[in-house]
Amino acid sequence: MLFTRISAHATARSLDPQISDQLEAALTELGIGEPLPEPVRRASVQPLWRYRLVYRAATVIIECAAARGEHAENGTLDLASLARASRLACDDIRRVHWMRGTIPFDRRHRVNAVRAHAGRVVNRIQWAERSLGADPAANLPAHARRWITIAGRYMECRIGALLDDVEWSVPRRG
Repeated sequence: MLFTRISAHATARSLDPQISDQLEAALTELGIGEPLPEPVRRASVQPLWRYRLVYRAATVIIECAAARGEHAENGTLDLASLARASRLACDDIRRVHWMRGTIPFDRRHRVNAVRAHAGRVVNRIQWAERSLGADPAANLPAHARRWITIAGRYMECRIGALLDDVEWSVPRRG
């Protein structure tokens, strides 16, 4: 776990400091009118390891805008870079229970519930990504909004309710 935290900190330090400007441009490209939540905006300029999920979500949003722009310009849709960015962000969603640091170590039942919810969120994202090719003009902005919601809820420490369309789970007792 220490290695993961060190590599997460190195990842956060190597990120582009202009990512908030790129994110604003991506939201404009996708036609998303609502402003970025203020905690997400602040986290995108602070290179801390615990905000790595926010960086990864911002990268996915930027890739959504690039894919939509390419589709509008050329009529082709290449989702390889979006899938790569999304896979990295989904890996961080699976580790959200310790990255945020809001659950005490002696509360194993809460950790299990958050892990189960994170698995459902990842499944929901993967399901939504499979439908991106059907109608990119409509599905890419919805996918970007989904990532904005995840980043905003993560910054609000609501790691057990990252998405609304994913039900809360109670872990099974063995």
